[in-house]
Amino acid sequence: MPQSSPTFVEEAMDAARGVWALVLGRRDAAQYFDFSPRGLIGSFIALVLGIAIQAFGPHPIDAAAPPVSALSVVIVSALVLAGQYGIILLVLRQLGRTDSYVPFLVAQNWATLFQSVITIAIIALLGPPMTVDSQGYAQLTNGSFFYVGLSIAMLVVWFNLSRHIMTLRPLHIAVFLATLLGTALVLPVFLGAILP
Repeated sequence: MPQSSPTFVEEAMDAARGVWALVLGRRDAAQYFDFSPRGLIGSFIALVLGIAIQAFGPHPIDAAAPPVSALSVVIVSALVLAGQYGIILLVLRQLGRTDSYVPFLVAQNWATLFQSVITIAIIALLGPPMTVDSQGYAQLTNGSFFYVGLSIAMLVVWFNLSRHIMTLRPLHIAVFLATLLGTALVLPVFLGAILP
């Protein structure tokens, strides 16, 4: 008798276990993700949900300026991710490891969803991690510590993703992490400068 395909909720629960295994650095993290074409599609659904949560949830910076529109958050997020994923593909091609691209996409897309959910929970419970006053000075808030902790957890996820799921060699891990971190920091600034 053929086994039925897991529902999206079941797939999300497995992916949550997989992301948690990556946070903990467990070698069995890959078993929780579905790297088939169906699993890849499911991960992109999770990514769209993550972007929607970011767009329609509370903003992480409480500024005196007018609020940012949800559409602009969606556009910038989609462009940043498309650029990041394209650059990662080029880097993996140069490293001769394009076989690890789909596992990267699947795990990263699910991690993005859970990062969005946790970010919104932090903001809802503790307020935005940063405020900007009317003079443009940034100030940390009660949520800053937890937000920094979440950022560190994502770096750990990227590192363990490259080690345990993508099975990159140490030098390739360094190149992968530098590329991922660089694009995550530079692309939003670049797009913010060129988009109205």
